Amino acid sequence: MIESKIDTIRYENGEMQRFQVVSGFAWNDLEFVQPPFSKEAFDELCRMYKIFVIPKHHEMYGAVIAFHIPDDMKSPFSSETDEGVVFDRQLAASIGLRKLVREGKIRRSGESLLIDDAKAKAFLDELEKRGWMSIAYGDKTDVVSILPVGEDLGYMSQVSPRPQFICNAHFFQMDVFDSDSPYDLFGTPYGMTVKNGIMIQPPLNGREALVVDMDGKVKITKPDVRDISMQIQGKTFTHGENCTVYRRPDTRQTPKEEGLDIVIVGDEVVSFHKGGGVFIPEGGFVLHTNEELSVEPSPVVYLGFDNCLFAIQVGSSSVKDGEVMKGFESPFYNIYKDSVPFPPTLYPLSYEKDRAPRMAICCDKDGDPVIVWAEGCSKLYYQFGKESCGASLLELGKYCASIGLVNALNLDGGGSSEIFLNGKLMMHVSDRHADNSDAERPVPMGLLIR
Repeated sequence: MIESKIDTIRYENGEMQRFQVVSGFAWNDLEFVQPPFSKEAFDELCRMYKIFVIPKHHEMYGAVIAFHIPDDMKSPFSSETDEGVVFDRQLAASIGLRKLVREGKIRRSGESLLIDDAKAKAFLDELEKRGWMSIAYGDKTDVVSILPVGEDLGYMSQVSPRPQFICNAHFFQMDVFDSDSPYDLFGTPYGMTVKNGIMIQPPLNGREALVVDMDGKVKITKPDVRDISMQIQGKTFTHGENCTVYRRPDTRQTPKEEGLDIVIVGDEVVSFHKGGGVFIPEGGFVLHTNEELSVEPSPVVYLGFDNCLFAIQVGSSSVKDGEVMKGFESPFYNIYKDSVPFPPTLYPLSYEKDRAPRMAICCDKDGDPVIVWAEGCSKLYYQFGKESCGASLLELGKYCASIGLVNALNLDGGGSSEIFLNGKLMMHVSDRHADNSDAERPVPMGLLIR
């Protein structure tokens, strides 16, 4: 039976923090879920960009065009692009629009756009008319960014049938700087997922994962996509044998070389490109091979996880084998130091001081699962001592250890942090409407218990 409690603590300076602790279930009860995509989710993403994202770092942005092509609308852009054959029409349109930006045919003029290409103008006008395009403006007058929105994002509260429990899980691509390649879609989740021996998403970026084997043993490890064999069109590929796997943060672009570059995101091939020189997707990787494959949409099957009951990769760890972590155990991109971006590209980098809403997946001394949510403060209005101040990763680790948890892995935090029990929130999310009421954030991946 699922158990939930709200634990309130106070710091010496008078600040208050609430934690929700959910337990009483088994690892096998947890399932990964993708919420249904909706127009409401797209609209909330656009509102979030205008109200929260760009105002927070307004000096870093120019004009940001977010769009999604609905199923009943034709696109003027071909799947055969300068970046190879792409199988997602949102990506094909983004590649075409970005090319026009580079050519100066789409540019910013004050708080509007100038579009010299008639085909592109008609396309964007139609998207705007139908409510599937939004433009937000930062300070940079000479920058236009194109953000194609995929169909991964939705509201967890709209998952049907309504589960007993559901919470957010993965990081996802949600910023201009998370879209460094032509194959990046706004809203794409990334990081390993395994359930009952089946891997749906591969590990990326060298981050930690919480792994549970079929005997219920729990550990935190650092999996590597290069150690995983995979099948595409019935052929098995293994790094260092019949292919080379390129991933961030090792490199941003594959070398120019003969053969086939296969661009992979999640468990799908998104593009085939010959001759190398491919930008590696921030939410995926590139497999280079000299094998012959058909240029067609293709699933990817990951091999070798038959003994894995459950695994999730997000990171960084806050508690490992009973020890509270004092700093990052997983790599995170630093925009001021690192040459190759990898998401989340604007992650707070102070382990001890940066407070935010947090979510963690944990295990107790018996190896049983526990979910912990550290409530955060409103992004619009904070009342000192009357609402939660948010937790640093160090504070989250100390709290988890204080209640007897021996492993704790950080999930996506910030405005994504939310737990619904039988469809209801018991604490507040940090994204808010103008009246300071909760604004549920669309996310691409959740954990649920039916």
